[in-house]
Amino acid sequence: MLECLVPPGEERMSPYQYPQLEGIHSWLLGSPFAQPPAEPIQLLWNPDTEGGKKQLYSATVPLVHRDLLQALQSLGVDNLDCYSTDITHPVTAQIDREFFAFNVIGAVKAADLAGSRYADPSGRGRIDMDFDSLAISDAAARGLPLFRLAECVSGLVVHERIRHGLEARGGFGLSFVAPEDWIG
Repeated sequence: MLECLVPPGEERMSPYQYPQLEGIHSWLLGSPFAQPPAEPIQLLWNPDTEGGKKQLYSATVPLVHRDLLQALQSLGVDNLDCYSTDITHPVTAQIDREFFAFNVIGAVKAADLAGSRYADPSGRGRIDMDFDSLAISDAAARGLPLFRLAECVSGLVVHERIRHGLEARGGFGLSFVAPEDWIG
């Protein structure tokens, strides 16, 4: 599972404002947008945060730094629809153009529920399940390099080959959490 966690005691900048973009219900469903957003997408850095910037932000409008995006693409990840952003610091007015908003195309129902610990409060078996431990069905994952977990769309599943490739390129400050240790 791919995450970009901040080490304890460290601080990082984080985006402040997530706009509602016309025609986009969610960035997390794994579906292409009927109409792409106007570019560049305008965002703000939260002036109450400080420190370096993460390479990956997975919140409401997921963001990926240009260097990480290039590494993912060079490793064979080809299911990201990316959109340029202007992220302005509201105090300094400095504009950051090194991040792309990204939509992962593909939500795969790949949880092996018999081997997982989970709750399904909505009863749908999709989108918002809560996992305390996850088992991935290799057959359902089909060797895909990166996808959203359909049962819990906040989860980004990466193939071990992608993990090793990113680690060989310095890791980008990413955290790779074994599915059985993932809470999502």
